[in-house]
Amino acid sequence: MRRWEDRLQSVAGALLLLLFIIVVPVAVMTIGGRVYETETRVAQAEAAQLHQVDATVVEVGKTPLYAPMTPAKVTWRDPDGTTHTSDYQATGIVKTGGTVKVWLDSAGRVTHPPSETRALSKAVLITTGAVLAVLVCCGSCYALLRRALDRRRSRLWETEWATVGLTWGNHGTRPDQS
Repeated sequence: MRRWEDRLQSVAGALLLLLFIIVVPVAVMTIGGRVYETETRVAQAEAAQLHQVDATVVEVGKTPLYAPMTPAKVTWRDPDGTTHTSDYQATGIVKTGGTVKVWLDSAGRVTHPPSETRALSKAVLITTGAVLAVLVCCGSCYALLRRALDRRRSRLWETEWATVGLTWGNHGTRPDQS
């Protein structure tokens, strides 16, 4: 005893679910794959401009207990023998006189090491946004359809009750109308 509106709502829900199940893997493969490839090329180009040297820790600064970085002053020599000194943020425990690996840019300034996870992180973030956008679109379509069908069902219900009221009220006479 399902009404036409009920069947339409079920079919539309199933189709939207099927659409979501089909679109999500396609979006993940195309969007995520392209973003990952592009970001990997960008990271490789940036890494090609950087080089790593061994530097000697000259001075270690004070580190708060909650800080993941230890400030230090390091010194290193260029291949031509020039000595350089710079501030450095060590990610581990360092001691004066110890050696650390330092990344330098093309101008010889200390910089952050190239990211190994940035391409994957960006691809996952953008793909997640695309999947959520598809989910919101499918959910909104279903909610709008359901609202329209609920309004139609409500109008039909009122019409049916009005018809029943007329039919039931015409059988016999009421005691006050005798």
